[in-house]
Order: sequence, then structure tokens, then C-alpha cells
Amino acid sequence: MEMRSVKRMRSSPTDTESSRSPSPYRRSSSPSPSPYRSPSPSPCRSWSRRPRSYDDADGEDRSLSRSRGSDGNDAQGRAVWRPHSCRQSGERGHGGEFSVRIDDYDRLFTCRSCHRLLTPPVYQCPFSHVTCSRCHIEFGDNRCSSCGASNGYARNRIVEEFLGRISFSCRNKEYGCTTFLPQHEVHVHEQSCRHEPCYCPVDRCGFAGPTNAVEAHLTGFHHWRVIKFRYGESFIASAHKSTIYHSKDDSELFLIDSVGEGRGIAMSMICLRCDNAREQEFTYELKAPPGNVRGQHQLQLQSVVRRTSLRKGLGEKDKVFLLVPKDLLCAMNDYVVEVCVRKEDTGA
Repeated sequence: MEMRSVKRMRSSPTDTESSRSPSPYRRSSSPSPSPYRSPSPSPCRSWSRRPRSYDDADGEDRSLSRSRGSDGNDAQGRAVWRPHSCRQSGERGHGGEFSVRIDDYDRLFTCRSCHRLLTPPVYQCPFSHVTCSRCHIEFGDNRCSSCGASNGYARNRIVEEFLGRISFSCRNKEYGCTTFLPQHEVHVHEQSCRHEPCYCPVDRCGFAGPTNAVEAHLTGFHHWRVIKFRYGESFIASAHKSTIYHSKDDSELFLIDSVGEGRGIAMSMICLRCDNAREQEFTYELKAPPGNVRGQHQLQLQSVVRRTSLRKGLGEKDKVFLLVPKDLLCAMNDYVVEVCVRKEDTGA
């Protein structure tokens, strides 16, 4: 019997597939998409593979990275914490401004020797005693003014840079002032800030604002009466406190401070003005009873109007006042007096 060895030749897949006839029972090499499979990538697969970068200084493999902005990551790819009010470029917000709270502010920003606020240049010794420039000049021999150490006593550039970046709000921030300035400029600004408030004369009220707001508050909330007058012209005023006097010439506000004194009432005039208002002198004249009321007795006072914002309340009564006996007031109708206010020429 003759044996034949048959060598089987392996054909390539392309040749086989091309030689075969298509069969209706054979599975296609490219399956049709299943109606139960979403053609879009899964939202849970947010990791993407990228080639390893050998430019990293630490040599760490960062081929796995999340698809997030690089501004929110540090050098190791970790998320960077930022204050909730801080905004990145392109985001809506204040752009780099955020609010912080500093506890024990006096200990952090004051000189250990004179306890005044620090201003550059700032000096520090090896024992962490911080000295302001004024104490450094007064001490005079390049040593710490607290412990006398000379080795390592030098300027602290970090503290100076920190102080130079800090801005302080005006004390009238809650009344509408939005100014932020370095510490050494705040006091100068507050002396001319147009948002400097006046205060309500009613006890335990606490309302503060510009003079027109105080007037609206007194009439709307406390139901005070308003009497308008002109300088140099006499008018009838009530001895009661619940009346405010409005000048038609320049809208200045005046009050009559009435305080019981034994068997009489002490009356004086007050001009309601903010603390940093320009200097202006007013004089007033009180007559009780009014000149048109006939009687055997008449009291009269001429004095200077006291200017105050009522920041500390009415405080002590004026040293100069008109003391009207209660018997004389009872004889008058509605406790009225005659008032004349004059605006003095300051020469400006």
C-alpha cells in the first residue's frame, strides 16, 4: 500500500473569507449594534489613558488623570483648596477677593514695644519679637527693642509684603462706603468720608445714617413732627422733644434738648451734623413765653448751637441753657417758646 503524505497549507484569513461563499447561518465579523447597548461612552468611565510623561520632576506616573481643569490641581494632580468666594479667571465673581476672619488681630499686627499697628519697614529678632519702624529709630543701635538681641536682627520682608497687601475697610462700611485702603491711609479718609452717619436721638433706638435718612426715620418710625424755618427769622417751637427743625436754606437739622431740672425745664439747641462735617457756627435765641404773649415775666437766652452726630447719645446737657420754670410753662399754651437761629459767616 502506498502512503502519501499530504502537507496542509495554512491559508490567510483574508483568502479563506474571500473563497467562502456567504452563508446565511454564519455570524458576521462586524456585529450589528445591540438595541440594549448605548452607543455613547459610559459617563462613569471618566479615566483616560495617556502616555507617561518623563518631564515630571518627581518621576511619578501620571498616565491616569481625570478630565478636569489644570487650574484646580497642584503639581501632584491633587485638587487645590480655594475659598468658596474666590473666583478663577473667566468665572463670575470678584476675581481673587475673598473674606477671612483674623482672631487676635492686635497681637498679630501690633508692635511688641509700643503696641501700635505695624507699618513697613518691620524688623524682627531671632526670638520673633517684631518691632515697628518708629521703635527701631528710637532705640537707635540696631538691636531688638524688646530683648536687646543684635544677632539676626534684621528686616522681615515677608511681614512687610503681607502688610503691604492688606487693605482695611472704612468704619462707615455698613453705611454705604466701599473704600478699602492701607492702614496708614484709612484715618485720613474717614475724616472726609461722605458716608459718615448721624444717629437717632431717641433712647435705645440705634438707627444711624445721613441726616436726610435720620429725618425720614424720625418722622416715619417715631412719628416726630417737622417744623421748617429760615435763618434769621423767628418761629414758634414746642418744648417737647418729639419735634425736629429743618432749615429751608441748607437742610440742616436742629433739635431742642429739654431736660427736667427740679421745678423747671432746661432747654438748649442742638445741630445734628456728622463728625467730619466742615466747621460751621450757628447761634440761637430762645424766648419764653413768646414775644406775642403778654405777661409779667419773660426769659431770654442767646448762645451758640452745639454740633453733634449723637454718636454717644445726647450725653450731658449743655453748660449754657435756658431754665424755664414749670409754672411759667403751664401758663403758656402747649409749652411753646420763640426761637431764632442764625448762621454765622465763617469767611470761607
